[in-house]
Amino acid sequence: MDEKFEIKKESEQSDEKKTDELFEKMKKLIAEKLEVDEGKITMGASFRGDLGADSLDTYELVYAIEEEMRINIPDEKANEFETVKDAYEFIKSQQK
Repeated sequence: MDEKFEIKKESEQSDEKKTDELFEKMKKLIAEKLEVDEGKITMGASFRGDLGADSLDTYELVYAIEEEMRINIPDEKANEFETVKDAYEFIKSQQK
């Protein structure tokens, strides 16, 4: 097998593992802060509609994510998070 292909394949697997770890961390935080079962938390889940978050819940969740992930989420950006995927994509972009 081509050595470059092997390196790329390992790199892609590493990225996928980081993705899975990030989503798992997020699921735990969301489940804890919103008091919902982790099974309900999917990328497409809506914070307000599917997970029952109100504005205070959302604020507390954003604060917890900032603390856990060691990132800063501007208020205007946090207000754009409608689904778990929205938050996930932003957090992922900040961790590079």
